[in-house]
This record gives sequence, C-alpha cells and structure tokens, in this order.
Amino acid sequence: MKWEDRTWLRKNGGRRLIVSAVVLAALGAGYYGFQLQYPAAKAGRACGGMLPVDPVLDLAGKSRLSLVGAGFDVDSRQFDVSDDVKEPGGLAVRCEVGGVEVSVETTAGAHNAYGAYTFQREEQVLPVPLDGGWQGFMVTGNGDATASVVLGCGNWAPERGAGILVTATSPSGTELTAGVRLALARTVTATAQRAADSTGCAAEPGDPDRLTAPAAGATTVPATEAKGTCKGLTSATEVRETPAEAAPVEECVLAGHLQLAAAYGPFNDNSQAVAAGRYGGHDKPSGADRTSVWTSAGCQGALGIGYYQASAVDGSNRDFTKTPLTASERADLQRFAEQSAARHGCGSPAKLS
Repeated sequence: MKWEDRTWLRKNGGRRLIVSAVVLAALGAGYYGFQLQYPAAKAGRACGGMLPVDPVLDLAGKSRLSLVGAGFDVDSRQFDVSDDVKEPGGLAVRCEVGGVEVSVETTAGAHNAYGAYTFQREEQVLPVPLDGGWQGFMVTGNGDATASVVLGCGNWAPERGAGILVTATSPSGTELTAGVRLALARTVTATAQRAADSTGCAAEPGDPDRLTAPAAGATTVPATEAKGTCKGLTSATEVRETPAEAAPVEECVLAGHLQLAAAYGPFNDNSQAVAAGRYGGHDKPSGADRTSVWTSAGCQGALGIGYYQASAVDGSNRDFTKTPLTASERADLQRFAEQSAARHGCGSPAKLS
C-alpha cells in the first residue's frame, strides 16, 4: 500500500470515529432526556425532591419500570403559609404527581390543616391513626383517602415553623384497598422524613418497618368492649371508635349523645379555623358555649396545645348552654381528654368549668 493510501485511511478513519462519537453522544443525550420523562424521574423531581418515589408510583398505578410518561402529569408549586413564620427554604410546597396530591409545610402557621378533609362533624367518617410511632392519621371515604403526619422539629422555634406537616391524597376513583392505604401512609411518613432531612429538622420519626395499612374506618362496639379512643367511657351503651394511637386528631362517638374530638398542633391552635383563640378558637382553657364543651392541655413542641371538645352528634340541635352535659357526659369528656393527653405526653387537661 502506498503512503498516500495509508494517509487517506488514517484521515477518513479518524473522521468516521469522530462522527460515530458525535452520533453516540447525541443518542445518549436523547436517551437521558427520554429517561427524564419516565414517571419515576418525574416523581423524583416533584415537591423539591422530597417525595418517596416507590410509594407515590404505587398510588399512581405506575412502577419504576414504566417507560411511558405521557399522561403522567406532574406539577409543583410553592406557597406562603404565614407572615409570622420564616419557614426554611423549600417550604411550603404542593405538588400533584399522577393524580396523587401532596403538600409539605410547617406546622406553625399551616395554610389550612383541615383543607383536604370532609370528616369534620361527620359521625360515620372518623380519622384512623397511623401506627409505628408516627403522629398521623388517615381518613377514607367519598372516593379517596387522605392522610396527614406531623413531625416535630426539636431545633425549631414556632417562628421557624415548629415542625413539619405533610398531607397526601390518593388519586380520585382509586379502589381504596389495604395496599393503597399502606402506600398512602408510606407516602406521607417518608415525605415527612425526607423533608426533615432536607431542611435540617431535628425530628424523632416513627418506625417505617412497623407501619401498617390503617383500617378503612372506625368500629362500632358496645361501650363495655371499647379498647380504643372510647375506652372506659360510660354515658352511652354503644360507641364508635378507632385504635388508641397518638395522632394529631382523635375522635370517639358516644352513639346518640356526643362526638368527642382531640386536636393538636396545626389541627388546633395554628390552623386558620381557630385563629380567634389558642384553645380551639376560644380564649379560655375550658368552657362551654351553645355548640360545644371543651377543655385543653399544654403539650410540647409542634403539638402546641391539646384541645378536647364535645359536640352534638349529627342530626341533633342540642344547645349546651340550655342543656349542659350530664355528670356522666362530663366525666367521659374529662376521661377522653386525659387519655389522649397522656398518649401525647401532654400535661393534665384543665378541669371542666
């Protein structure tokens, strides 16, 4: 072979290598760009990267192996909570991932802790607590399930936010099986833990390995057989209760009489609904008005003030200023409050006035 031929081969061979490298780089970039559209990649970027991908994909009906992102919509946006709170960077944020809605905010000055729920004053739909040491609950009904968890931040003052509140809702129309409820519980708890890690929140989370699917609803039992939130209450023969785990909202229904409720942190003294007073919207630690009888207890950190209320069951127009609690009903409210306060490590509730 002549020298000129060898030179031509070297030059053109080099050109072919360069062209091949450029093509491969372009293909690689295209593949990487395609990867970014996978549902897993989309979920991983939502809410500032604080979502646990696998539970969210389970809720959305996808898997990590899903390659088609078309129709898997993702939207993230930040929002303000309160002028009195200087929340850490990245909070508050709300996102929707394949129909799963999640919000992450501080407990102090929470935007509206009850905003996603319809269970308030509905006797048949009660919040069921999460287990595994997590301060959270789930409400199942009306075609979807919503869960919340509160994580106290020991190194945050109220002005910093006090703690983290995460709320998530399953996609509308999803069959609310035990698997879906467990995926939702894992979504809120893991998001809270990841949010704590990313914002420098010194928290004491629950145990993810002990977390199980919450029951779909409350249980109706004779009062003498109650073992949960209605344990030891005697003013009704039948009660509707949930397991007695520490949750930021707890309820017990004394059938035909009263609906008892406990509320902590953003579900009491920091929510917009009760901005008029520290004690569930009231300015006294205990008392009675036309619609309710209440007491309260001092708690630590993000739990703020524990608020315990007795209100009339659905369909009753009882006026508590005209028809006050009977002695046994007063004893039940006081006992309900004391048992709940003890679960949360709070002080003794104020005596009913």
